[in-house]
Amino acid sequence: MIIAEIIAHKPNGFISFQIHEDLLRKIVYEVSMLDLEEPPKNKLRKVIFKYGSGLSKEEKLRVVGELIGRSKKFHSDDIYDVMLMLNHGGWSITIARLARGLDCSTRTVHRNMSEELKREKELLNKQI
Repeated sequence: MIIAEIIAHKPNGFISFQIHEDLLRKIVYEVSMLDLEEPPKNKLRKVIFKYGSGLSKEEKLRVVGELIGRSKKFHSDDIYDVMLMLNHGGWSITIARLARGLDCSTRTVHRNMSEELKREKELLNKQI
């Protein structure tokens, strides 16, 4: 509450309007009741790196991906396993079905699918 009062005091320069004391208490109470481990719905989360951290763009993107939960990595073996499961089930192999099987986007499947896997997909589809 002390920090909130300092921030809410207009002459300190953090805000541009005066907040009534009762409203400030209500805001502090509502924030204290939130689960701060879960981001608010429809709100962007920003990751700010210290200037001169020495990280490359790729390293920063990797860190951000891990923080927002996109740390799943798919390898050729994972895609091939789903391809075989679809083939054994009598389904034609499509990118959309592979994405559903891996619980990822179709773009991720395209990005991780090698030329060899594409040829194998065509061969397995011809067998059906």
